[in-house]
Amino acid sequence: MSANKELTVDVQFKVKDILRYNMSVALKNILNKILMIVGSLVIVYFIYQMSTASEGWDVYLSQHIFVLLVPILIFVLIPWRVWQVTLTQMQMKQFAYGVTYIFTNKSVTLDIGEDQDTVSWDAFIKVVETKNDFRLYMTVISAQIIPKHNLTSEEIGALREMIKEAKEVGTYELKAK
Repeated sequence: MSANKELTVDVQFKVKDILRYNMSVALKNILNKILMIVGSLVIVYFIYQMSTASEGWDVYLSQHIFVLLVPILIFVLIPWRVWQVTLTQMQMKQFAYGVTYIFTNKSVTLDIGEDQDTVSWDAFIKVVETKNDFRLYMTVISAQIIPKHNLTSEEIGALREMIKEAKEVGTYELKAK
């Protein structure tokens, strides 16, 4: 690919794009992982105790309902917090109105109406392609997201090639065509 080759992509974000990314960030948090494991263990223990209880499951459930509150709170509050963060982010200009990305083999330019920022590919510590998007990580949890629903199959292929040329092997994870 020549140095002057570029790919311009207009990205319109959907709530599910941001929610999906934020959920992945939440699951990278060690405290959230521990809470999810504890919640799962409490549920397994509760089901085991209920299945071996001498009284009926309805009686056992009514007597030990407070034990279930811990995992219910864990499995409801983490996604609820992620949902709140997502709704707040969707009000930001780049998510509400979209971003134009201009990719070259040297840099990535983000155009948000009046604001424009050009970032070298070296600024991204890792580039990951998931089933639904490309994530250009600037830190372990902070990334630029390019949802695939904004791209044609030709643009996806061109972006993959550009990433391969711009980043060193091992700093990107791309899907097979």
